[in-house]
Order: sequence, then structure tokens, then C-alpha cells
Amino acid sequence: MNQREGMVGQRPPAIQDDMLRRFDPDDADWYIMQCAFDAGLDPHETVRSVRAAQATQHTGQGGSTGAVPIVAPAAAAGPAPALPTPAFGWPPGIAGEVARFVYQAAPRPVPEVAVAASLGLLAGICGRRWVAPGSSGLNLYIMLVARSAIGKEAMHKGIGTLVRAMCMKLPTAGNHVAFDNFASGPALLKFVATNPCFVNVVGEFGKKFEKMASDKEGPHSTLRTELTNLYQKSGPGSVAGGIAYSNKDNNARVSTDVAYSLLGETTPGTFFESITPSMMSDGFMSRFTVIEYDGERPPRNMHQVSTPSDALINSLVSLAGLALDWDSRNIYELVELTQDAQRAYDAFEDRCDDKIKEAGADESRRQVWNRAALKVLRIACLLAAADNPTHPRVTTEHFGWAIGLVERDIALFLNRLDSGDIGTDDHAREQKVLDVCRRFLTQEKVAERYEKSFESMRLNSIVPRAYLQTMTQKLAQFGGHKFGATSALDLTLRSLIAAGNLMEVDKSKVGEGYNYHGTAYRVLRFDFSKQGEESRAAIRTAMSFWKD
Repeated sequence: MNQREGMVGQRPPAIQDDMLRRFDPDDADWYIMQCAFDAGLDPHETVRSVRAAQATQHTGQGGSTGAVPIVAPAAAAGPAPALPTPAFGWPPGIAGEVARFVYQAAPRPVPEVAVAASLGLLAGICGRRWVAPGSSGLNLYIMLVARSAIGKEAMHKGIGTLVRAMCMKLPTAGNHVAFDNFASGPALLKFVATNPCFVNVVGEFGKKFEKMASDKEGPHSTLRTELTNLYQKSGPGSVAGGIAYSNKDNNARVSTDVAYSLLGETTPGTFFESITPSMMSDGFMSRFTVIEYDGERPPRNMHQVSTPSDALINSLVSLAGLALDWDSRNIYELVELTQDAQRAYDAFEDRCDDKIKEAGADESRRQVWNRAALKVLRIACLLAAADNPTHPRVTTEHFGWAIGLVERDIALFLNRLDSGDIGTDDHAREQKVLDVCRRFLTQEKVAERYEKSFESMRLNSIVPRAYLQTMTQKLAQFGGHKFGATSALDLTLRSLIAAGNLMEVDKSKVGEGYNYHGTAYRVLRFDFSKQGEESRAAIRTAMSFWKD
């Protein structure tokens, strides 16, 4: 039996009623159980309650008596709206078709959600038997990051709909997707020993990150270890290995290659704040491709598609059928690169090398680029395998799209790193204060809603402590500090002053010039290269006025 995480208690009855109305009669039991698990409910009890409620509704409409319910005529449906383009574009070929179906089937469609689902499903099918140059399998770790209530559940439901349709033609297709929530490394290893190629679709995976960050020797520590290890065990000749205990009954070992793919979803705060320096330095984070959606809640989809096309299902079934056949004959299919794609890959690999050298001793930035080329290669090869399973060749279109996706991941991550959004340690707090200073000094009228005097201070490169406290007191990096938000800010400012980044200015001058009698700071060491000329001129004037 697979090891699972325990339930955390029942939700209030109002939430349960909402859950009962959430599902359609054709939703599979496993999908209802996964949603219940994510909501903290008993999965089996939820399935029974949902089915009972649906049966009662069916009876109330005349289902048990044979009477035909009277339904008002539906309004004529207009044409489906045009699909918006994700920030990195729709993927080419079959991957794009899968993504577009997930998008069109979503109650609240988001392109990034659909693309994440497409890549995850294809990695679950093709991860082991199709191989990239260098003998790397095509398994992926994908993390969808978006705020709550934007429709992330469409990822789960879209994959489930496709898998159900595939299983009608190939029952073993369901083996390529697992919605299990593994509680430890041994639990995961025991599962992959029986199923060596699948994608693990997990809701609220950011909670796992929080536990892996704090767990030093417990089950989540072993889970993190195995996730780190399995990423590179998908190539021919690899051995996944295992964990040995004094009690041999608890041992878990896999003596072959496995293609374990992970498709998780979470919210930004939960995910980024749980990342620790050790997760960066040991390469754990560099294995993930992060797809982030930072937009608003999308409008309802009034033209939902419920059934995938036969052509799409036949393509996916063909992939899964080949994987099954090659499993039985132990065949691996090498994905080749066209000459143009090879040149593009070589150039990107060289660029990654240069970026790693530029990062110097900064492990966070080194790891951002460490596996970037490998991730691009795997994604490009996955697109090629889906488009032509028996003779896969990566084209410049495949490779260009993969580079766009990974480069956006890198840019977003570096931006959050510079803004102090990664982690909750001292370095994160220092970066966050500097980011608040940067935004205060470079964005016109940013301070007017706090005090009128703040805008004049901003133009003279002075940052009042009152503004810093307002902007940081509710952030996890400060509010979660063991001494509280105010003490955390005090310690951070003290560290930045000692390091030569900030300087406390003379209170008498600030009080006389701006009628502000609190503490204020001047930034001494900072990158103002992106400021406008007006701001740079103000800083030069301030620097001459506020003498050390």
C-alpha cells in the first residue's frame, strides 16, 4: 500500500456543500478524491456524498421514473473566443493541441495552466522510452505558480479528461499519470518500482516545499532526497537506487532507470518563501521549470469543451502504445537535432556557461543557469517525440519555444531573487528592504498616499523608516521572524548600514527640511541604472547636500 499523508480534519459544512455542487456526474472518482484530499476532506466519504447528491438530483428531475425533465431551451451559443497567447507562446505541434484542449475545457481558462498540463502529460508518457542526446530521459519537474482562485484545478481536470478518453482505447494509458500524494522518499520509491514512467500531479505542492525546508531527518527530508536523485535517473543504464534501513521490511530499492515527472501547483508566497539556501546550493531547485501566472482571475468560460477530438486522443494513444511496446522489448528511441537546432543548443549551452562564471560565488545565481540547457533540451525533445514518435527530430521551432519558456522562468526567478521574495533568511530580508528603497526612489508619486512630505523626500533620495516599516511589516520575511516584524526590520537596517548600503541621515536636517521627525536613510550603494534622468539629477543634488 502506498504511504500517504494523513488527513488534517474536515472542512465546515458550507465548504462540503460547495464541494458537492462542484462535480459533474461524468467526473471520475479519483478526480473527486484528489480534490477532496487537497481540501482536507476524507476522499472516500466525499465520493460517497457526491454520488448520493447526484443521485438525489437525478431522481428529482425524473431520472428514476423515466420522466423527461422539462428544460428551458438553451440560448444560441456564440462563437468561442480567440485563444490568448501565453507569455512564452503556445507550444508547437501535439503539445500545443493538448494545451489548447485543456484551455478550452477549463471553467476559468489560463494559458499558462494549460501549457503546464500539456508538458506534464507528455513527460509522463514519453519520459522514459524517448531519449535526448547524451542519454538523458525526458522527465520534467514543472511547478505552476499562480495566486489562489484563478483556475489551477483545470490542470488536474484537463489531464483527467484526456486520460479517461485514452483509457477507452488503451486501458494501460492510465499508468502514465498518478495523482498520489507521497509522504516520504520510501513511499515514492516503492511506487516507481512498479510504475517506472509517469507524471505525478500534485495540488498545493508548495506545502511540501515548506515541510521539506524545515524537516531535517524526517519523511519529508527523504522525499526531497529522492526527488533530487530521481530527476537524473531516466536515461538508459541508470539505476534509481533506494533507501536501506535496519529493518529490511522498510527497504525501498529500484534497480533500473525510471522516468519520474512531477507536475505541481502552488501559490507564489507559499512556494517562494519556502525556498532555502540549501535548496539552491544542492541543485534541488535547478531541477524545476517554473511556469508562473501573475494575472487576475479570468472570466468564466461560456464555451467549455467537454470532449477531446478523436485525432488528439489517437495521437496520445499512439504515443502511449509505443511506450508500452518498447517497454516490453526494452527499446529506447534517440531524439535527434537538426543542424540548425544543434547550433542553437550549442550557443545556449555556451551562454549558460558564461552566466555561471559571471555569478561567481553566488550559488543562487549559479544554480539558476546550471541545468537551464538540460531543461531546454528535454522540453524540445519532448515536443519532437510527440510530433513524430518513430523518427523524432528537434527543429528550430521546437528549440526556440523551449528556450523561450526556460528563459522566462530564469528571468522571473532572478527578479524575485533581487526583490527579496526568495526565502525568509537574512539575505532575503536585506534584498527586500533594498527593493522597497528602489521602488520608493524610482517610481514617481509612490509615496503620496502615505504622507505628502514623503514625495519631496523621495525626490531628494531620502527613504523614511515609516515607509519601510509600512511596506515590510506584513511580509512573511519580517512578520514570521521570531522577534517580530519591527525587530526584524531593525536588524536588517543595521546590517545594511554596516555593509555600506545605507546611511542614517541627520534627524535635525530631515525635520527642518521636510517636517519629518522620524528616522530616515540615504542609499549609498545601489544600481540606479534604470532610473529616469529626473531621478538621477535629484540623487546627484541630494548627494551633494547630504554630506557624510
